[in-house]
Amino acid sequence: MKTSTIPTLLGPDGMTSLREYAGYHGGGSGFGGQLRAWNPPGESVDAALLPNFTRGNARADDLVRNNGYAANAIQLHQDHIVGSFFRLSHRPSWRYLGIGEEEARAFSREVEAAWKEFAEDDCCCIDVERKRTFTMMIREGVAMHAFNGELFVQATWDTSSSRLFRTQFRMVSPKRISNPNNTGDSRNCRAGVQINDSGAALGYYVSEDGYPGWMPQKWTWIP
Repeated sequence: MKTSTIPTLLGPDGMTSLREYAGYHGGGSGFGGQLRAWNPPGESVDAALLPNFTRGNARADDLVRNNGYAANAIQLHQDHIVGSFFRLSHRPSWRYLGIGEEEARAFSREVEAAWKEFAEDDCCCIDVERKRTFTMMIREGVAMHAFNGELFVQATWDTSSSRLFRTQFRMVSPKRISNPNNTGDSRNCRAGVQINDSGAALGYYVSEDGYPGWMPQKWTWIP
């Protein structure tokens, strides 16, 4: 007696069953073999990014600077996240401080008013370079993180002033964080970041502004 067989659907190669051919596997060849030639090496983040890190950031800078679509995307990103004014919302733990809720609200209003006076000063005293208010710093940081993936700010103390608030901040371009004398990466110094054996950052090597290009390049270590 002849038994009937159920026909099997085959893949494009005419041999492999369609179920096996079309099934997805993370290390397989994909649907229809599109991923057969994609064999990236297994690397850590530093090993994958740092060899071309400088060039990649330079391309991102050039794109945002000279491409209208990219520049507008960054502008919209800033407007959606920060807006025109970065408002402090101070909410202290009044139970922990041992004060009443109404006292905490009054204290919050005083803190927010003092912060606005300091952070949004027309003279930009919060900025070492006297170019930015705190809102401008946040907008710049959001933009920098959007296309470079990082930002760098140094806290400083103004010793030459008698103002009530003397804390200042310096915006540092991430492109200036690099290994001293442009040496290669090592176990404890990668892309200008000094790290210990556990991977914690100990300090940063910041180069002076290289413009104009004929000036000697110097590095400062900032813990």
